[in-house]
Amino acid sequence: MFLKRIFGKKKAPEPIHPEKLSIDSLGERVDKLKQEKLSEAQSKLNVMLDRLSEEREALLKELKTFSEAEPTEEVYPGLRKTALEARRLLTDKLTRAVTDIERRGEFSTNNLATLSGKLTKMVNLTTDALATHSRYVQALFGSHFNAIELRLRRLHGLVREVNVIIEGTLREMRSLDSISSKISSRKEILNRIEDMRTNAKSLESQVVVLEKLIENENNQLARLINSEEFKGLDASRRELERIEREIAHVKGAVSSAISGLSRPLRKMEKLVTAGEYQMDREMIKVLELCIENPLDVLSSDEKIASTNALLQKMIELLEEGKISMSDRERSKRIKLARELLEEKKLLKLKERLTHLQANIEAQKRAREQTSLLKQKAELEESIEKYRTDLKRARATIEELHRESQKAEKDIDKNLGETEKLATEVIGATVELTS
Repeated sequence: MFLKRIFGKKKAPEPIHPEKLSIDSLGERVDKLKQEKLSEAQSKLNVMLDRLSEEREALLKELKTFSEAEPTEEVYPGLRKTALEARRLLTDKLTRAVTDIERRGEFSTNNLATLSGKLTKMVNLTTDALATHSRYVQALFGSHFNAIELRLRRLHGLVREVNVIIEGTLREMRSLDSISSKISSRKEILNRIEDMRTNAKSLESQVVVLEKLIENENNQLARLINSEEFKGLDASRRELERIEREIAHVKGAVSSAISGLSRPLRKMEKLVTAGEYQMDREMIKVLELCIENPLDVLSSDEKIASTNALLQKMIELLEEGKISMSDRERSKRIKLARELLEEKKLLKLKERLTHLQANIEAQKRAREQTSLLKQKAELEESIEKYRTDLKRARATIEELHRESQKAEKDIDKNLGETEKLATEVIGATVELTS
């Protein structure tokens, strides 16, 4: 009890309440801190730069005195000459190195970095000059050299102090710039998300329009196909197919009939080639045609006539036994050839083929002249185009949704990183509200 009365009860630590800020408020706070940091640095640097200027002027005076001073020691002429040259070079290098430090109305991070680089270069140049020429100069101008060296130490010390201020300020500015960069990045992501949503909404409207267009044109196409006029056109198509089948049948009959005689025709060709049977040039051409491309026989009445004459000669050669063949096969081939000749089968087939071809051409012309097929083709082409556009629009919408979701995750990540940076820089727990 006694101890309790003396020390009392320990108070529980007060909970830390985070500082709630909007993104815009944080941006304003960061901008204000930047100005404060630069203003504070400028105030300190102005004092240091005044001292630097004073030390610079004092050093330049020492250098002037040094350049006019007489040697303090008696040395041999060669060393004296070398030392005097070393003094001239050292004075020249130091005078050029300690250039005037320009003042600026307001410092920026770039100005500070430039100033630090300039001062560091000055230190490096003066240090190198001393290291290069001090040996000989010190031998003849000891006291003057020591005074210059002392001035340079002071100057270098001030430069170190200035650089400490600059580096500290730049480090703080980099942290603040990191927050500004995060804020800018967040705004860019939010703008991108908004653009993606706008584009997706526009495409969704386009999808509705395209679906309606496809539905309307499908209905038009169905009405066209189901119309009595188009059904008549469909009957015409079936008639075309029938005629094409009949043409194929006629051609097959010609090929089959003449191909059935190919063996005796080839034997006949061998007789002609061997000179055992005489035949004029035109007849030889017909013989080759019957063997190689029998359908061409029907291309003209003249060729049919020549073919009939050729078949008659072939029958004679078969009957005379000049074309060697078994009796059974000879009889079969003669019968087939006579049927072609007696029934005028080739001519009839040609006439039938010509009639069918004329019929099919007339049917095709009639179909081409109707606008129904053109309307059907145009509707089908239009529907296909709309379907392609619809597919592309849906794919783009899906891609935009994926990209938007990824950007939302980037926003959450950005928020956490910005809060962490702001907490470190501001020195209080920061909670961003938007």
